[in-house]
This record gives sequence, C-alpha cells and structure tokens, in this order.
Amino acid sequence: MTSKASQFIILCEDKLQDFAIRRFLKKGWDITARQIRNPGYPKDGGGGSGEKHVRDKYAEELKAFRNRNASASTVLIVVIDADAKSVAVHNNELNTAAHKNGISIRSKDEAVIHIIPKWHIETWLAWLDGVKIDENTSYKPQYEYKNRESETHVFIDKLADNCKQNKQLENPPDSLKKACYEFNLRLRQLLS
Repeated sequence: MTSKASQFIILCEDKLQDFAIRRFLKKGWDITARQIRNPGYPKDGGGGSGEKHVRDKYAEELKAFRNRNASASTVLIVVIDADAKSVAVHNNELNTAAHKNGISIRSKDEAVIHIIPKWHIETWLAWLDGVKIDENTSYKPQYEYKNRESETHVFIDKLADNCKQNKQLENPPDSLKKACYEFNLRLRQLLS
C-alpha cells in the first residue's frame, strides 16, 4: 500500500514516543524511515522538558508543515503526554503556542494530528498488554521501555493491525479513543 503523503514529521517528547509512531506507520502503512523526519527531542540526562520542547517547537513545525504541504503532501504528528492535565488542555496549549508565534491554529482539513496519551504513552502500552487501566494512574514505572523500545513491537503492532483494518477498539482509554478519532478524521485518507 502506497501512502499519498510523501513526508511525515514527528514532533514528540522522547525516544519511546518517536519509536511508537514510527513503528505504527511502518507496520500499518509501510511508511519508510526515509519518509519520516523528526526535528529532535530532548535527550535523557539534562536535555530539558519534553513537554516544553513540543510546545516550543510546535509553531515552527506547523509552519514548516504548511510550507512543504503546499507542494508535497505532508503529515505532522505531534505527540505530547497529558500527564495530570486533560487532552483538551494540551490541545489548547498547542493552539496558544501557535497563536503566540503568529501562526494560525490547525484547521479541520489539515493533516496535523495531536496524539495526547493520558499520563504517558506507557498507559496505552499497559492497555494494549491487557491491563485494565485507570487514566488517573501513571503506568510509567511498570511499562517504561527506556533503551528497550523494540520490546514494545508487540503492542504497537497490535494497535496498527486493528487500526489498519479499521476495527473498533474494545474499551480503549479515553485518550486513545480521542487519538483514534483524530487519526480517522485527519490521516486515514492520506494513508489509504
């Protein structure tokens, strides 16, 4: 299956988020490493807050997305952990970051997706592993895969397979349900 999009930009907080999105795109839609660009993320050990990094780079990457998208179909995937805040709060923070930098917020027809796991992406990994989760609890201690990201293949592949087949997920966490909605609204057509 060939994607209609030629480049995917992943703006995220850390290596695990980047790995998960890359694996999801590769497994579900045969997107190659050459089609993916990541503007970087803070490195472990003093690189700064991943959340702040995403907010700070958002306007710049949204502008770059629009410039490139004018001539070649492009996708911007933004991943930011909700932590104790809500998905809606982080969506508003991203909109504010764009507005502060003189960039209009994303429109409904743009291939700009906000993926905002409640607490961390580890919450979704726990759910994909069959754990009955509570989004008010952090699952990072049990599902942290620092320097072992490839061990998450089984979870990401399961999500990609379900998504590719357009299967309804059974009782997913609310933040994952919102991410799936964004995916279907903004990206599915470009990947089919």
